[in-house]
Amino acid sequence: MNHTISTLLMIFVLLPLSLTQVVAQDEVAPGKDCPDDAPECGKENVSPPDEQAKDSKTFFSFLDKPQSMMAGGLTGMTTYMDEFFAEERVFYDKTGSYVRITADTIFDENGEVGYAGDIKLKLRLPRTEEKLKLTFESDPEEQRDSLDRTLEESPEQAARERDYYGGIQATLGDERKWRFKPSIGVKFDKPIDIFLRLRMDRSYKTGDWLFRPSQTFYTFKEKGFGSDTAFELDHSLTDNLLFRSSSFLRYQDENDYFEPSQVFSLVHSLSERRGMAYQIGVYGVSEPTWQATDYLAQLRYRQRIHSHYLFVELIPKAVYRRENNFEPEHSFTLRLEMVLEG
Repeated sequence: MNHTISTLLMIFVLLPLSLTQVVAQDEVAPGKDCPDDAPECGKENVSPPDEQAKDSKTFFSFLDKPQSMMAGGLTGMTTYMDEFFAEERVFYDKTGSYVRITADTIFDENGEVGYAGDIKLKLRLPRTEEKLKLTFESDPEEQRDSLDRTLEESPEQAARERDYYGGIQATLGDERKWRFKPSIGVKFDKPIDIFLRLRMDRSYKTGDWLFRPSQTFYTFKEKGFGSDTAFELDHSLTDNLLFRSSSFLRYQDENDYFEPSQVFSLVHSLSERRGMAYQIGVYGVSEPTWQATDYLAQLRYRQRIHSHYLFVELIPKAVYRRENNFEPEHSFTLRLEMVLEG
């Protein structure tokens, strides 16, 4: 099973790059290598915008299309920041296909090096008006920016030792109201674990504030019921500086206690290629009483280094854990990430 998963990951990494080269080779510049008796050679072939043409598109459009720099006021600014930093909610909000592959190298204060990886893939199914998607992702409970991540001794182990989930997700509702996203799938493990999941989300805008609540319920055949509740509050301080408050609460039957967290962020767009996020947070549990267990302070510098899909991120971090008497634990993360949309 682990060998199969590793093979799939390599396919997901190499396939987009191969398709990009094929598209580039198949393009013909106007007037280049065209016979004199072929006046239509090199001209753009425009297909009628009917449903069949729409469904015949490839899953992804790996083109170097420019991004709109925070157009559309606060909502546009928030969307731009989320997409640039490839935040977790983008995976659920995107109506089209989406791939995010992350490779992290973590250096701790003792000089040790660890590796971690993450993948999220969503492919729209043809002839479904973007209402049905195939999904494949690494463990959603151990996300890319989770405070406690399992580190491995090599990138290969980081890919092999992860849990992976695959399924089908539907999208119901109006973007201007509540959206419902039920899904069913399996966890690729021994034995295979079947899960059901329902995510609900909505956006409210009041003046210069944007409020985005979301609720996710899920149940596994083996692990039982779980619930994730999230509230995000965004406020634009300047044209390129965003304040964000992120509140989160998780409950799982297997733990039988709540896990709350609160993170405050200042997200700064330095240019279309560079961004910075300053973050502080507190994490806790409700067992035996409601208490803080960890504090976080980190800085995220992110830069697009190739086209519009390859990013590098530098993350110095300090974590203060109750189990270590809140003594600081310093680390530095070097992140390489590929994000493809279509």
